Amino acid sequence: MRRYLTMLMGEIPRLSDDENGYGPRGRGFLAHVDIPDEVRAAWERLLTRYPWSMRKADPRFAG
Repeated sequence: MRRYLTMLMGEIPRLSDDENGYGPRGRGFLAHVDIPDEVRAAWERLLTRYPWSMRKADPRFAG
């Protein structure tokens, strides 16, 4: 369950069209994704409750 939660919690930052997500490097590769405010708010509540669930990106896969 712990592994599943860390994978799930990593999706919102990865799908965000900003410097922490796919941002400019994803143009032409990933379509823009609108993340509803309710989803982002739920993600933030979960992150507050489970701060360990936000894993760091592996630098080996940095673009």
